[in-house]
Amino acid sequence: MVVIPGGSFQMGSPTTEPERSDNEGPVHEVTLRPFAMGRTEVTFAEYDHFAAATGLQPTMGWTDKRPVINVSWEDATAYAAWLSDQTGERYRLPTEAEWEYAARAGILDPWTGNCIHTDRGPTTAAI
Repeated sequence: MVVIPGGSFQMGSPTTEPERSDNEGPVHEVTLRPFAMGRTEVTFAEYDHFAAATGLQPTMGWTDKRPVINVSWEDATAYAAWLSDQTGERYRLPTEAEWEYAARAGILDPWTGNCIHTDRGPTTAAI
């Protein structure tokens, strides 16, 4: 887990942004308190460990360190609850605002879904 410092950012896309969809606006300020987030996505191996422990079907993908895919929101929240029970810590899925704030790492450019390289993000962001 990595602590993401609290702060404010403009969430949403301006109407002038190319390829903007209707559900990306209006732009509005969001302020977040510090929160912790996994340094990497949950892997197939981690999720399949949970599935085996709880009697769920394992993923039909790789059983390695690649990010798990094709998991429902219900199963993802069940994983977070199970992880909380196993560790005694409190885990949950990040909110949409938390995820975007962490993923942007202080960059205000339009989000294209591509990686933000280390030469673009602020040095204080721990992503």
